[in-house]
Amino acid sequence: MALLTAADIAYLDEELASHESRYLTGINAREQSGFGRNEADWRRYREIVLAPVETDGTFLDIGCANGLLMESVAAWSAERGIKLEPFGIDISARLATLARQRLPHWRNRIFVGNALGWRPPRTFDYVRTEIVYAPPARRRDLVAHLLAHVVAPGGRLIVVSYGSSRPDGVRAETLVEELRGWDFPITRVDDTVSVAHGFIVTRAVTIAVNEGRPTGW
Repeated sequence: MALLTAADIAYLDEELASHESRYLTGINAREQSGFGRNEADWRRYREIVLAPVETDGTFLDIGCANGLLMESVAAWSAERGIKLEPFGIDISARLATLARQRLPHWRNRIFVGNALGWRPPRTFDYVRTEIVYAPPARRRDLVAHLLAHVVAPGGRLIVVSYGSSRPDGVRAETLVEELRGWDFPITRVDDTVSVAHGFIVTRAVTIAVNEGRPTGW
């Protein structure tokens, strides 16, 4: 990985400060994971991450915050007869500490680091990420690094984008075009659509890995 530039560091520092300010002042587990709606909506807008999960395995949540998604995917997958062993990483040591306090039985599975260059102690069958975790100029690097060093052979990288539930808000649809523009082969696309407005609120784009390389490369 190329060294971080001053602009990269400034971006990451700003994102870290913003997330700690918002998440650590949350009054419930969802707010501490960056989600301001109710529990039913949490499941509706987050469970799509399990769409490409077809077998038992390990699941790494990049940007795990307080660990709520780790906890959720383990429970939701169990309802489907699938056993996922969740892991998490966050760039914020304070959020990782919160996750370990909430989930002491998984405390050794929660790491602190920058996913852009992190070398994990093991690889994972399913890895969830968002490209916004890297500065704009380094987002292709993030995806390439995860595919090469974090996703296990035969595994899946699940890249998620979250749009607004408001008609005038940010849209999630552009993720496919971004990944294709970087020449990553897309295996599948899954969406959660707003019932009220009909637009995509959550998009999950899967890239399959075969023998350490994305299928199709």
